Amino acid sequence: MSSRRILSLTIGLIALPAVAIAAPERSEAHRPDGSTIHWNLDRPAGVEKAGIIVLAQGSGCLSVDRNDNLALMRSIFQDFAALTVEKYGVSPDDKLENDHDGCSAAFYEHHTISQRVKDYSAVIDDLRKEEWWNGKLVLIGGSEGGDVVARLAAPTKADAAIMISTGGGKTFGEMVQQSILDEMKRHSVPKEHWPPVEAVFEKARKNPESSEVWAGSSYRFWADAIDHRSVDSMLRSNASLLLIQGGKDTSTPVELARIVADTFAEAGRCNLTYWEFPGYNHGMADADGTSRMRDVLMQSATWLQEQLSLAEQPACMN
Repeated sequence: MSSRRILSLTIGLIALPAVAIAAPERSEAHRPDGSTIHWNLDRPAGVEKAGIIVLAQGSGCLSVDRNDNLALMRSIFQDFAALTVEKYGVSPDDKLENDHDGCSAAFYEHHTISQRVKDYSAVIDDLRKEEWWNGKLVLIGGSEGGDVVARLAAPTKADAAIMISTGGGKTFGEMVQQSILDEMKRHSVPKEHWPPVEAVFEKARKNPESSEVWAGSSYRFWADAIDHRSVDSMLRSNASLLLIQGGKDTSTPVELARIVADTFAEAGRCNLTYWEFPGYNHGMADADGTSRMRDVLMQSATWLQEQLSLAEQPACMN
């Protein structure tokens, strides 16, 4: 398997066998500070042994139970037991309809990408004792969830990881700043009215535990994320990695994903597959606004089957 850039990819609908899904098991764990981690496990019905696929949601404070993208992922990766984990400060009982409005005080005080990684790791470690788990671990997430997946891949020794609209070639702060400034330019906003992005980030670095909110996230979140580069986490993993990027993504500029592909090639690593869809945006919608997420996920499921069927790692990874 080699790093590659696919500039144009036509996806056909692939018939995947339907698998009966048991009712999700709702469970709780506790963090060292005593707070509750809410998590769900959705196992295939009537299957003695199964792998686990972690479905990592993107940004915001919407419960996993109300996340349409996670539901879509679950419907496609049916052969796995699907694990979802709520963010710090989010409860399955929350009735929010918008992923960035009405978030709890606890969410702003504690939610970070690093915290999410700790929470997933704790739950996964707890599940390792389960006899029904066949040992296979797959991670999938988009946007912020893709960054979580990148960070989780190495420490959890995942077999495969799929990251959608994640970019990753520059730091999170550089990506956000580029996205915001590109938007200012597209809308011809005078420079004197541009957001003081770097000044805000510097304030966050000096106040890494602050719950003050800027652009929908707390300073604590920004301080944790802005100097992290996803490709560095990816390079530490021997998992089969699939990075998917839309060429019309204005939130995660496509050149950041290309940097990841180039970095893997330069490092002589062969465990990254890169797909680029020139006409798709951050949510995998085409120029007409039609979502192609299902098609992308179905193609990803085929890729995953191929990777998990390999008898051994490629020679360049040994």
